[in-house]
Amino acid sequence: MKLIIVLTLIFAVIIGGALYYMYSRKPSSTSGEIIVDAAPIAKPILDRVIGVFENKTGVKVDVSYDASGVIYTKIKEGAPIDVVVFASRDWGLKALNEGLVYPTPSTGLGYQLVVVYVRASTPHNITCLDDLARYNVKIGVANPDVAPAGYEALRIINQSPNAGLLKSKIVVAKDIAELATWFKIGVVDAAFIWNTFNSTLANLTKAVIYPWRCGYNTTVYYSPVYISKTSRNVQEARELVEFLSSDYVKNVERSLGFFATEEEARVFMRSTST
Repeated sequence: MKLIIVLTLIFAVIIGGALYYMYSRKPSSTSGEIIVDAAPIAKPILDRVIGVFENKTGVKVDVSYDASGVIYTKIKEGAPIDVVVFASRDWGLKALNEGLVYPTPSTGLGYQLVVVYVRASTPHNITCLDDLARYNVKIGVANPDVAPAGYEALRIINQSPNAGLLKSKIVVAKDIAELATWFKIGVVDAAFIWNTFNSTLANLTKAVIYPWRCGYNTTVYYSPVYISKTSRNVQEARELVEFLSSDYVKNVERSLGFFATEEEARVFMRSTST
Protein backbone atom coordinates (compact mmCIF):
# COMPACT_ATOMS: atom_id res chain seq x y z
CA MET A 1 0.00 0.00 0.00
CA LYS A 2 2.82 2.40 0.88
CA LEU A 3 4.50 1.58 -2.44
CA ILE A 4 1.35 2.54 -4.36
CA ILE A 5 1.10 5.84 -2.47
CA VAL A 6 4.76 6.62 -3.12
CA LEU A 7 4.45 5.82 -6.85
CA THR A 8 1.30 7.93 -7.07
CA LEU A 9 3.09 10.89 -5.46
CA ILE A 10 6.07 10.51 -7.80
CA PHE A 11 3.75 10.38 -10.83
CA ALA A 12 1.91 13.46 -9.63
CA VAL A 13 5.16 15.37 -9.17
CA ILE A 14 6.33 14.42 -12.69
CA ILE A 15 3.03 15.43 -14.31
CA GLY A 16 2.84 18.61 -12.27
CA GLY A 17 6.37 19.58 -13.20
CA ALA A 18 5.73 18.97 -16.86
CA LEU A 19 2.57 21.08 -16.80
CA TYR A 20 4.37 23.85 -14.94
CA TYR A 21 7.14 23.85 -17.56
CA MET A 22 4.65 23.93 -20.43
CA TYR A 23 2.51 26.77 -19.14
CA SER A 24 4.89 28.93 -17.13
CA ARG A 25 7.68 29.45 -19.67
CA LYS A 26 7.56 32.39 -22.04
CA PRO A 27 6.58 31.52 -25.60
CA SER A 28 9.37 31.89 -28.12
CA SER A 29 9.04 33.66 -31.45
CA THR A 30 7.07 31.52 -33.86
CA SER A 31 9.65 31.61 -36.61
CA GLY A 32 11.67 34.83 -36.59
CA GLU A 33 10.14 35.42 -40.02
CA ILE A 34 7.30 37.57 -41.24
CA ILE A 35 5.32 37.27 -44.45
CA VAL A 36 4.57 40.34 -46.54
CA ASP A 37 2.19 40.38 -49.49
CA ALA A 38 2.49 43.57 -51.53
CA ALA A 39 1.20 45.14 -54.69
CA PRO A 40 3.90 45.30 -57.40
CA ILE A 41 3.78 49.11 -57.34
CA ALA A 42 5.64 49.01 -53.99
CA LYS A 43 8.41 46.71 -55.24
CA PRO A 44 11.07 49.36 -56.03
CA ILE A 45 10.84 50.69 -52.47
CA LEU A 46 10.68 47.34 -50.71
CA ASP A 47 13.60 46.01 -52.75
CA ARG A 48 15.73 48.83 -51.38
CA VAL A 49 14.72 48.76 -47.71
CA ILE A 50 13.78 45.22 -46.64
CA GLY A 51 17.41 44.08 -46.41
CA VAL A 52 18.18 47.02 -44.12
CA PHE A 53 15.30 46.03 -41.83
CA GLU A 54 16.48 42.40 -41.75
CA ASN A 55 20.03 43.41 -40.83
CA LYS A 56 18.77 45.80 -38.17
CA THR A 57 16.33 43.43 -36.46
CA GLY A 58 17.43 39.90 -37.36
CA VAL A 59 13.89 39.21 -38.57
CA LYS A 60 13.62 37.47 -41.94
CA VAL A 61 11.07 39.00 -44.30
CA ASP A 62 9.47 36.89 -47.02
CA VAL A 63 7.96 39.23 -49.63
CA SER A 64 5.63 38.16 -52.43
CA TYR A 65 3.76 40.34 -54.91
CA ASP A 66 0.12 40.12 -55.92
CA ALA A 67 -2.66 42.33 -57.22
CA SER A 68 -4.57 44.08 -54.44
CA GLY A 69 -7.68 41.99 -55.09
CA VAL A 70 -5.66 38.81 -54.61
CA ILE A 71 -4.13 40.13 -51.36
CA TYR A 72 -7.59 41.08 -50.08
CA THR A 73 -9.00 37.62 -50.88
CA LYS A 74 -6.06 35.87 -49.22
CA ILE A 75 -6.47 37.59 -45.86
CA LYS A 76 -10.25 37.32 -46.03
CA GLU A 77 -9.85 33.55 -46.40
CA GLY A 78 -7.45 33.44 -43.45
CA ALA A 79 -4.07 33.11 -45.14
CA PRO A 80 -1.27 33.65 -42.57
CA ILE A 81 0.08 36.97 -43.84
CA ASP A 82 1.67 39.43 -41.43
CA VAL A 83 1.86 42.68 -43.41
CA VAL A 84 -0.10 43.72 -46.48
CA VAL A 85 0.72 46.53 -48.89
CA PHE A 86 -2.16 47.48 -51.19
CA ALA A 87 -1.83 49.38 -54.46
CA SER A 88 -4.23 52.14 -53.51
CA ARG A 89 -6.13 53.75 -50.65
CA ASP A 90 -9.45 52.23 -51.78
CA TRP A 91 -8.25 48.67 -51.20
CA GLY A 92 -6.81 49.60 -47.82
CA LEU A 93 -10.09 51.15 -46.69
CA LYS A 94 -12.01 48.13 -47.92
CA ALA A 95 -9.84 45.78 -45.87
CA LEU A 96 -10.07 48.10 -42.86
CA ASN A 97 -13.85 48.39 -43.05
CA GLU A 98 -14.15 44.61 -43.32
CA GLY A 99 -12.06 44.21 -40.16
CA LEU A 100 -9.33 42.30 -41.98
CA VAL A 101 -6.45 44.54 -40.85
CA TYR A 102 -5.51 46.44 -37.70
CA PRO A 103 -6.10 50.21 -37.93
CA THR A 104 -2.78 50.98 -36.27
CA PRO A 105 0.06 51.08 -36.84
CA SER A 106 -0.21 51.82 -40.54
CA THR A 107 1.68 53.91 -43.04
CA GLY A 108 1.80 54.86 -46.70
CA LEU A 109 4.47 54.11 -49.27
CA GLY A 110 5.32 55.71 -52.60
CA TYR A 111 3.14 58.79 -53.04
CA GLN A 112 2.83 59.60 -56.74
CA LEU A 113 0.76 61.27 -59.44
CA VAL A 114 -0.44 60.25 -62.88
CA VAL A 115 0.84 62.54 -65.64
CA VAL A 116 0.69 62.35 -69.42
CA TYR A 117 3.94 61.83 -71.32
CA VAL A 118 3.96 62.97 -74.97
CA ARG A 119 6.56 61.40 -77.25
CA ALA A 120 9.17 63.65 -78.83
CA SER A 121 8.32 62.14 -82.23
CA THR A 122 4.77 63.54 -82.06
CA PRO A 123 4.60 66.42 -84.60
CA HIS A 124 1.83 68.33 -82.83
CA ASN A 125 1.96 71.13 -80.29
CA ILE A 126 0.36 69.47 -77.27
CA THR A 127 0.35 71.34 -73.99
CA CYS A 128 -2.85 70.15 -72.35
CA LEU A 129 -4.95 67.02 -72.20
CA ASP A 130 -7.67 68.26 -74.56
CA ASP A 131 -5.10 68.99 -77.28
CA LEU A 132 -4.86 65.23 -77.73
CA ALA A 133 -8.50 65.14 -78.85
CA ARG A 134 -7.67 67.31 -81.89
CA TYR A 135 -5.11 65.01 -83.49
CA ASN A 136 -4.74 61.50 -84.85
CA VAL A 137 -2.79 60.07 -81.92
CA LYS A 138 -2.79 56.90 -79.86
CA ILE A 139 -3.20 57.40 -76.11
CA GLY A 140 -1.83 54.64 -73.89
CA VAL A 141 -3.60 53.64 -70.69
CA ALA A 142 -2.84 50.70 -68.38
CA ASN A 143 -5.71 48.28 -67.79
CA PRO A 144 -7.96 50.20 -65.37
CA ASP A 145 -9.31 46.97 -63.88
CA VAL A 146 -5.95 46.08 -62.36
CA ALA A 147 -3.75 49.20 -62.58
CA PRO A 148 -4.44 52.24 -60.36
CA ALA A 149 -2.75 54.46 -62.96
CA GLY A 150 -5.21 53.23 -65.59
CA TYR A 151 -8.17 53.81 -63.29
CA GLU A 152 -6.96 57.33 -62.56
CA ALA A 153 -6.40 58.00 -66.28
CA LEU A 154 -10.04 57.21 -67.07
CA ARG A 155 -11.21 59.26 -64.10
CA ILE A 156 -9.30 62.26 -65.44
CA ILE A 157 -10.45 61.74 -69.05
CA ASN A 158 -14.08 61.51 -67.93
CA GLN A 159 -13.82 65.07 -66.58
CA SER A 160 -13.05 66.42 -70.06
CA PRO A 161 -15.72 67.84 -72.37
CA ASN A 162 -13.88 65.85 -75.05
CA ALA A 163 -14.04 62.58 -73.13
CA GLY A 164 -15.66 60.70 -76.02
CA LEU A 165 -12.99 61.70 -78.51
CA LEU A 166 -10.17 61.00 -76.08
CA LYS A 167 -11.55 57.53 -75.27
CA SER A 168 -11.73 56.68 -78.98
CA LYS A 169 -7.94 57.10 -79.16
CA ILE A 170 -7.13 54.87 -76.17
CA VAL A 171 -4.95 51.79 -76.47
CA VAL A 172 -5.02 49.59 -73.35
CA ALA A 173 -1.86 47.90 -72.05
CA LYS A 174 -2.05 44.99 -69.62
CA ASP A 175 -0.09 46.92 -66.95
CA ILE A 176 2.04 49.98 -66.39
CA ALA A 177 5.27 48.18 -67.33
CA GLU A 178 3.91 47.18 -70.73
CA LEU A 179 2.61 50.72 -71.27
CA ALA A 180 6.04 52.20 -70.53
CA THR A 181 7.56 49.80 -73.08
CA TRP A 182 4.97 50.79 -75.66
CA PHE A 183 5.83 54.44 -75.11
CA LYS A 184 9.54 53.76 -75.52
CA ILE A 185 9.14 51.89 -78.82
CA GLY A 186 6.49 54.22 -80.25
CA VAL A 187 3.36 52.08 -80.08
CA VAL A 188 1.60 55.05 -78.46
CA ASP A 189 2.08 58.79 -78.91
CA ALA A 190 1.06 59.73 -75.37
CA ALA A 191 0.65 57.75 -72.18
CA PHE A 192 -0.84 58.16 -68.71
CA ILE A 193 2.02 56.99 -66.47
CA TRP A 194 3.26 57.75 -62.95
CA ASN A 195 5.48 60.78 -62.43
CA THR A 196 8.14 58.39 -61.08
CA PHE A 197 8.88 57.26 -64.66
CA ASN A 198 10.17 60.71 -65.58
CA SER A 199 13.86 59.76 -65.35
CA THR A 200 13.45 56.75 -67.67
CA LEU A 201 11.19 58.44 -70.23
CA ALA A 202 12.62 61.98 -70.26
CA ASN A 203 14.85 61.52 -73.32
CA LEU A 204 11.84 60.31 -75.37
CA THR A 205 9.44 62.97 -74.16
CA LYS A 206 8.46 66.25 -75.83
CA ALA A 207 6.11 67.37 -73.06
CA VAL A 208 4.72 66.21 -69.74
CA ILE A 209 1.10 67.19 -69.22
CA TYR A 210 0.02 67.81 -65.64
CA PRO A 211 -3.77 67.17 -65.58
CA TRP A 212 -4.28 69.50 -62.60
CA ARG A 213 -2.74 72.36 -64.58
CA CYS A 214 -5.46 71.81 -67.21
CA GLY A 215 -8.13 72.11 -64.53
CA TYR A 216 -8.72 68.42 -63.91
CA ASN A 217 -8.96 66.99 -60.41
CA THR A 218 -6.04 64.63 -59.82
CA THR A 219 -5.68 62.09 -57.02
CA VAL A 220 -2.50 61.53 -55.04
CA TYR A 221 -1.93 57.77 -54.96
CA TYR A 222 0.02 55.76 -52.44
CA SER A 223 0.30 52.20 -51.17
CA PRO A 224 -1.24 51.76 -47.69
CA VAL A 225 0.53 49.36 -45.33
CA TYR A 226 -1.33 47.43 -42.62
CA ILE A 227 -0.86 44.50 -40.25
CA SER A 228 -3.19 41.68 -41.24
CA LYS A 229 -5.41 40.19 -38.54
CA THR A 230 -4.22 36.78 -39.76
CA SER A 231 -0.69 37.66 -38.61
CA ARG A 232 1.07 35.13 -36.39
CA ASN A 233 3.91 37.53 -35.63
CA VAL A 234 2.21 40.78 -34.69
CA GLN A 235 5.13 42.27 -32.77
CA GLU A 236 7.59 41.71 -35.63
CA ALA A 237 4.99 42.98 -38.09
CA ARG A 238 4.58 46.12 -36.00
CA GLU A 239 8.34 46.69 -36.11
CA LEU A 240 8.31 46.46 -39.90
CA VAL A 241 5.41 48.88 -40.33
CA GLU A 242 7.07 51.37 -38.00
CA PHE A 243 10.33 50.99 -39.93
CA LEU A 244 8.50 51.66 -43.22
CA SER A 245 7.32 54.98 -41.79
CA SER A 246 10.84 56.03 -40.78
CA ASP A 247 12.83 58.96 -42.16
CA TYR A 248 15.27 56.49 -43.70
CA VAL A 249 12.55 54.94 -45.87
CA LYS A 250 11.16 58.37 -46.77
CA ASN A 251 14.59 59.38 -48.08
CA VAL A 252 14.76 56.18 -50.12
CA GLU A 253 11.35 57.00 -51.61
CA ARG A 254 12.53 60.47 -52.62
CA SER A 255 15.68 59.02 -54.21
CA LEU A 256 13.46 56.79 -56.36
CA GLY A 257 11.35 59.72 -57.56
CA PHE A 258 8.39 59.23 -55.22
CA PHE A 259 6.99 61.80 -52.86
CA ALA A 260 7.45 60.71 -49.26
CA THR A 261 4.17 62.23 -48.04
CA GLU A 262 0.89 63.40 -49.51
CA GLU A 263 1.75 66.97 -48.57
CA GLU A 264 4.92 66.80 -50.67
CA ALA A 265 2.81 65.76 -53.65
CA ARG A 266 0.34 68.59 -52.99
CA VAL A 267 3.17 71.11 -52.80
CA PHE A 268 4.44 69.88 -56.17
CA MET A 269 0.96 70.23 -57.67
CA ARG A 270 0.63 73.79 -56.40
CA SER A 271 4.07 74.71 -57.73
CA THR A 272 3.24 73.37 -61.21
CA SER A 273 -0.31 74.67 -61.51
CA THR A 274 0.60 77.71 -63.61
